[in-house]
Amino acid sequence: MTKTSRTLINACAALVGVAGTAAAFEGISRLRWGRSGVASAWAGLQRACGGRADLLGRDLGRFEDYVERHRIENEREYRIPAWLPLSSLVFEETRDGMKTYHLGTTGKNDRAVLYLHGGAYIEQVAPRHWLFADQLCQATGAEICVPIYPLAPAHDYDEAYSLIIDLYEGMVERRGADNVILMGDGAGGGLAAGVVETFAHYDLPQPAQLILVSPELDITMRNPDIHTYFDLDPQLAPWGIAQVGDIWADGDDATAPRLSPINGDVSILRNVTTFVGGREILRPDCVLWDQRLQEAGVTHCLVLQEGLGHAWPLAPIPEARAARRLIADIVRSGASWDR
Repeated sequence: MTKTSRTLINACAALVGVAGTAAAFEGISRLRWGRSGVASAWAGLQRACGGRADLLGRDLGRFEDYVERHRIENEREYRIPAWLPLSSLVFEETRDGMKTYHLGTTGKNDRAVLYLHGGAYIEQVAPRHWLFADQLCQATGAEICVPIYPLAPAHDYDEAYSLIIDLYEGMVERRGADNVILMGDGAGGGLAAGVVETFAHYDLPQPAQLILVSPELDITMRNPDIHTYFDLDPQLAPWGIAQVGDIWADGDDATAPRLSPINGDVSILRNVTTFVGGREILRPDCVLWDQRLQEAGVTHCLVLQEGLGHAWPLAPIPEARAARRLIADIVRSGASWDR
């Protein structure tokens, strides 16, 4: 046997070994956690490298550093990272001091999505948000509007509400409410839910669809069932979320519907889809939210994926593909879910 042959055989054996290990890990992951091996690896990476330690409250100094770091970052002018491989046309505008990015603006878009990013009301738009928005734009042909809304700790919810409601009103005037979808993930999902509950006060129509991905529906984190999921969640910690929530509230009652929309009047809503992971601390509130929509007779759907964590439809895992297809279908459907 030649040296080259032995090298090829050894390389093939190594590949077989790697493939066997990957297959074994996939099987264990499916059996033990009910998720793909990639999803388990992603959860491990989040636990090891994520910002959960900043929010645990075990080190008050670390949390204070986290808040101060974002105070500085959030006051800088935001720009989409140049290295992101976005396929959509991008236009930006600034109104009343708030920059808004429009993806896929061609003048021929049938529908528009107002997308409010997550980040505990203190973190800026992340690459995963842009990649998701870009994919949604490409899949639906809709214009995706991403406002860089004011964040804690330098700003509060009242400032964000005013700017977002004005932006939504302008979108409705141009397209009609039946062609506007409101969507948010995490804190952005909570903000979206709170905003739509105020529309009756402003004599504004409800959007065609409200899509919430792991929304933060109660910034007080007082649901006792949250503790059941604390050790399962690799990304979020209730203490830090509640503390940032108090900063975001700026002295106002954190249980008020504009801050914790789970306490608001959901009967005026229509066509609500809520996604949540089975292993995240926001699961109890999302389930309770869906129950209240059911009781109010609102057309709704809860997509609860066991084994997965926070904002899983945005994650680079196989399970997210079906969720993103469903979201694209909802965007294309407009208001057709109305009964």
